[in-house]
Amino acid sequence: MTLEHLAGRLTLTLTHDGAAVTHCHSEFSRPPLAARLLAGAAPADAAARLAPLFAVCRRAHALAADLAAQALHGPAAPRPEALAELEAEARQDILRRVALDWPLACGDSPDADFVAAVRAQPAALGQALQDYVLGEPCADWLARGYHGWLAWARQRHTQYAWRLADLMAESCGGMPLLSFPSEGELAALGRELLDDDQFAQTPSWVGSPAETGPLARQANWVASLFAAEYWPAARMLARLIELVRLSQGSAGYQARAVALDPQRAVAAVDTARGLLLHAVAVDAHGQVADWRILPPTAWNFHPEGAWAAALDRVLPEQAEAAARRAALWLDPCVEYQLMIRDSRQYA
Repeated sequence: MTLEHLAGRLTLTLTHDGAAVTHCHSEFSRPPLAARLLAGAAPADAAARLAPLFAVCRRAHALAADLAAQALHGPAAPRPEALAELEAEARQDILRRVALDWPLACGDSPDADFVAAVRAQPAALGQALQDYVLGEPCADWLARGYHGWLAWARQRHTQYAWRLADLMAESCGGMPLLSFPSEGELAALGRELLDDDQFAQTPSWVGSPAETGPLARQANWVASLFAAEYWPAARMLARLIELVRLSQGSAGYQARAVALDPQRAVAAVDTARGLLLHAVAVDAHGQVADWRILPPTAWNFHPEGAWAAALDRVLPEQAEAAARRAALWLDPCVEYQLMIRDSRQYA
């Protein structure tokens, strides 16, 4: 048993016939190893043992596990310092994507000066964003609002403004958005997760695949973009809004846990990639009988979800680059394997 097994696997498949893309399919599989590792343990001990196994979103997993274990015994609420640690982890995660991955996805080189500035003074992220990404103070940029951000993009004063402006010419399909759940909604998700063995592999929200993450959290600000099917631009702008807010301490990440009954509980935690769930069930002796985890990748890479929808208008010659870009915008928490298939070879 390895950490790679616990993290899971993501396989992306795109099929074309030479003239058009005919099928896109993503499959995220994660064996239920958490339950096997933790079976028979006291919930609090299980929570402490689980979090160090995750290389990605470790603080988020720690908080979700701890809240789920607490909720078995009564109301559970996150400590303010735990939420601060959660946002610090997300800030570093999104920053890596913005500084290193986004330029590559747009055909550029990583922004060396921005990366160097952040590495030299990690606490001065706001100043680095002003100097290299926004071209103006973070507070002023946030105050612009939707139409002001579009104007900023069209003015193209920074490379990031250029990239956003270019993305506003690209359209594709999308999914319903899953924001942070209420107590009732979380309870419904928790029951699905514990009662349905397939839910963790192919989750649905109100009968449909859904997208979670910065786009869902910032949906009110960028709704006009995705309503017009400019999903790539909406995702980039949403993540940029979130990173700037994280740098200013105003992102408002949430965590919540609810008991489903005396022997079952579920917790939800915001992460850089989206909604993370941990659900636990105990036996008559109060020991762990089941522990299930639903990461954001399972939502965003549902077989009929956001990744497949993002490629519904791609030409075959653009397929590989577009598939990798779509994966980047949705930001899986594991390495992925991409397969491009020409159906004419099997005719």
